[in-house]
Amino acid sequence: MTVTLYDTTVPLFITNVKMIKTIIEKGREKFSSNESELLESKLVEGMGGFIFQIQRISDTAKGLAVRAGNVAPVALPDNEKTFADVQARLQKTVDILESIKEDDFNASAEKTIKVPSAKLGAIDMSGRDYVVKFAIPNFFFHVCMTYALLRKAGVDVGKDDFLCRN
Repeated sequence: MTVTLYDTTVPLFITNVKMIKTIIEKGREKFSSNESELLESKLVEGMGGFIFQIQRISDTAKGLAVRAGNVAPVALPDNEKTFADVQARLQKTVDILESIKEDDFNASAEKTIKVPSAKLGAIDMSGRDYVVKFAIPNFFFHVCMTYALLRKAGVDVGKDDFLCRN
């Protein structure tokens, strides 16, 4: 059996966006009377807060779908203010990821992809390098930060939640 670029990426992103949706519900339950306390939380000053982390998870997944999956761009403005807004954005992200056609995604491995960089302008990468060296690490950085913010806030989440074993 051959494992493809699609196999190692798209289902993993879908599973983890759904995991984030699930653990955010635990946060919503804990902070139902003051949701802004969690939604505006940060690990440290100068770092993006909870909603920023969700937006970057979504944007990285959406960018993957557009750049490597040949999916038409979808605008998702960064205007979330509530748990419902966050969950709606994450569901739209799942929908976008589920629209990726496996053959289109795998065909992108050797094509050149322009990756925007705030410091360097646009960087040309192969589709494979874009997925492996940018999309996956960036996606999981923001997934981990979201998880860490929930833990810091006292939400009852653990490794089994992160590994989707609950």
